[in-house]
Amino acid sequence: METSTIQIEAFNNNLHGCRILIQGPFATKKYPPMLEYVQKLREPFKKRILITNMAISLSKYMPMQVDASFQAKDTADWTLILTYMTYAPKPLLIIAEDIPIPDGVWQKLSRTMTFVHIASQPVAQLRPYEAIFFAPMEELGSTYGEYVYKALQSVYKATYSQKEHKEILQELRIAGAGIAWSREEQDPKGAMYWYDPIQHQGDRLSDKQLSELFGYLSDQFQS
Repeated sequence: METSTIQIEAFNNNLHGCRILIQGPFATKKYPPMLEYVQKLREPFKKRILITNMAISLSKYMPMQVDASFQAKDTADWTLILTYMTYAPKPLLIIAEDIPIPDGVWQKLSRTMTFVHIASQPVAQLRPYEAIFFAPMEELGSTYGEYVYKALQSVYKATYSQKEHKEILQELRIAGAGIAWSREEQDPKGAMYWYDPIQHQGDRLSDKQLSELFGYLSDQFQS
């Protein structure tokens, strides 16, 4: 079978208005510099919302001040979320953390909405995403490494050997970098990149957010 050589370079695209998957788990607690990739100086986000399965309005991965926070438990919650997304001022940044995304949500997203889905468990359906960032590899022989290989085969649609894939991941592991895929208009299969993860990103937590966090922790210790 004919194989193709993987071309990989540093990621420097702007993902404003895209559907993005940040695929964990992130054992090192270092993540893609996503806010850097999605922001535009001339088109700042007018609203930022967080959708989570937690009872507090704090992002576990991207600490930042948000204008609205939703705890998505059932269909009724998603109805409210979609209503807010539809009528909120645009451009709109949406962060969804560790929750499954209903199929109907993708149809409601427009180019005025930047959707970032952060998942600690492997996501099976990758078709809706226009960019995927995988956690930096800790062990090449892990089940996560196998998932990354299969996922890239699915979206990148290039034929290359698992040996070549492992060689690239080994180089990235030594460099402490992660691997990403992004759909390119000029190439239907998209392109592969490497990125430098960062320890922390986002805004300083507001007094209100800190109060909510400490209140939540206090309740947990008392329960």
